[in-house]
Amino acid sequence: MSTYSQRPDRLVLVTQAAANATGRRFCAHHQGEVPAADGDFVECNKTRRWICYRCQENRRLQREAAAKRDK
Repeated sequence: MSTYSQRPDRLVLVTQAAANATGRRFCAHHQGEVPAADGDFVECNKTRRWICYRCQENRRLQREAAAKRDK
């Protein structure tokens, strides 16, 4: 087995290389491609996922609305 295949961050390296080549990334939330500059990695259910800023804002608004309902 090669050293590369044993790296725990190899998926991040591959997706970063693809983003550098195409200038686009896949949003894990709405399942679509967006420009690489329009998002960031977010901790979701103990895993890091790349989510666009629009989806991050929608998730924040949903959490706030749920918190207001629960009060």
